[in-house]
Amino acid sequence: DVKAKTTEEKMKVLRAYREEQYQKLCDAVYKRRGWDSNGVHTLETIKKLKIDCPEVVELVKKYQS
Repeated sequence: DVKAKTTEEKMKVLRAYREEQYQKLCDAVYKRRGWDSNGVHTLETIKKLKIDCPEVVELVKKYQS
């Protein structure tokens, strides 16, 4: 019940909701751009961009989640 909550409690609930929505947005943007959850290009994206030389692949693998 919203009326039973203090202003501080309402702010905490709202912040948690907004952070969850922001994370969903980030996940969608990263996926659309071909990145993993850390913002690193996926190997599939590297191949699609035709920059899949061994040095780049090795570097990407190092930083993927």
